[in-house]
Amino acid sequence: MMRNFWHIVLGVLTIVPVVLAGCVNAGTANRENQAMQFSYTTNGAADGSINTYGNNAISVSGDVLTVEIGDSDGNRNVSGVGIYESRLKGENLVSARKLGELLCSPKDPASDVPIPDLYVAKCGGEIKSSYVRDFSRPVAIKIADLVDSLRNAGVQDGRKIVKLDVSLISIDRSKDGFLVSVRFDNSGDYPINFRTPDKWNPVIGRNMDILGVNGRRIGSKSPDSEIGFGLAGKLLENPGGFPDGKVTLAPRSSVTFKMKTTSVSKFAAGTYELNAGAFMNIEVTGIQSSLVRVDFHSDYKNPTRVTFDRDYPSTPQEREQWEAYQRTRLSYFPVNPGEKFAEDGLYRAVRTTGSGAYRSLQLVPFKAGDVATRDNVKMLMASASGTELNGPVQWVWEGSAPTPVKQWSFDITEGTEHVCKAGTVCPRSGRWLARVHSGSFFTAGSYRYDLAGIVTLRHGQSMPVRNDGADWEWLGI
Repeated sequence: MMRNFWHIVLGVLTIVPVVLAGCVNAGTANRENQAMQFSYTTNGAADGSINTYGNNAISVSGDVLTVEIGDSDGNRNVSGVGIYESRLKGENLVSARKLGELLCSPKDPASDVPIPDLYVAKCGGEIKSSYVRDFSRPVAIKIADLVDSLRNAGVQDGRKIVKLDVSLISIDRSKDGFLVSVRFDNSGDYPINFRTPDKWNPVIGRNMDILGVNGRRIGSKSPDSEIGFGLAGKLLENPGGFPDGKVTLAPRSSVTFKMKTTSVSKFAAGTYELNAGAFMNIEVTGIQSSLVRVDFHSDYKNPTRVTFDRDYPSTPQEREQWEAYQRTRLSYFPVNPGEKFAEDGLYRAVRTTGSGAYRSLQLVPFKAGDVATRDNVKMLMASASGTELNGPVQWVWEGSAPTPVKQWSFDITEGTEHVCKAGTVCPRSGRWLARVHSGSFFTAGSYRYDLAGIVTLRHGQSMPVRNDGADWEWLGI
């Protein structure tokens, strides 16, 4: 924690030279303003989150306010990231003086403030630096209000010293997914360096990078009307312009990336208002700042409208693409004993012991809202050796469960079948297990499985016909 503390302190102090330079350029300020000097910064990683978020900070030196936005993700009124500089006057100058005084308040040993934000302030010739949670709750609340007010004033009225924005240009269907174009704009005074998005790390974890598009269908507030496209680490359609995978974005310039993706959530046909967002590493050259790890979005007041003429997925190929994405996404969120299933689907059982080595061969359908059993589960193991796993299990999503074409219909949407008759067209790619009905009419649902009779087929091939009258059960990819 102490190492982290000093890291933040140094990050805050890096912008002090910029502020001081601004004071020199601004001319002579009165003595009272020259004595005023403080900084306040958020620490996005102090909450134990899996990612290290960008910091936001305000600094005052004399009558110059500098605002640094490294994380605009939680603020719908601010887009992009950057550094803004403005001259304090009127009500803003009064607010800055009040804030400076509050940051010099005595510490409260009984404080219950949970906020990990950091401050550095000049108090009577002495530099104080600590966490805002050292103050009483009433003082911390006043500080937060003044910080918000000055931050908003700086962003609205300040000159853009550093500014990076992202925006969505277009989305088009392609043969193997979607082609999404996003643009990065540098409207500041300094070059900004970063890697091309195909080189970003999309793996969930502390160092995860994000480039995505999301939004909602116009006229609908239902959760089902939301849409999302994942782009980080995806194939770049125009790599020729970036032979080394690096971008140097000059001041007052932009760059557009065209990326193919199949990391797309289900959505219905219609017109959507969409925004782009990025969580990435950057380097600003020519000026000191703590803009290194940044988290930001496009302008919510000016979303991009895109119309889709049909649902996704709406073909067997699209369903396979969507299921591959869904399988990867939900692999990070297995359903534990006693927990509710969040998604409909066919699930594979995985022993809670053995680091995932013991997995079921077959799949079990569950509905969203079902509760995973706490009892031991006995199923054939994925090795197809005839051995069985027997114990408490987690459940991992593998594919779509059989879905009626419409409510109460006996017809199943192509690509969601769990069983298939011999001699018919294979409805979904993957492995299929031969099963033979055993017993009489009164033992319907009882089968004998031929573990040597597993075949791997592609959608559109013919299901094998056997002499024993077996049909086929889908085992997943």
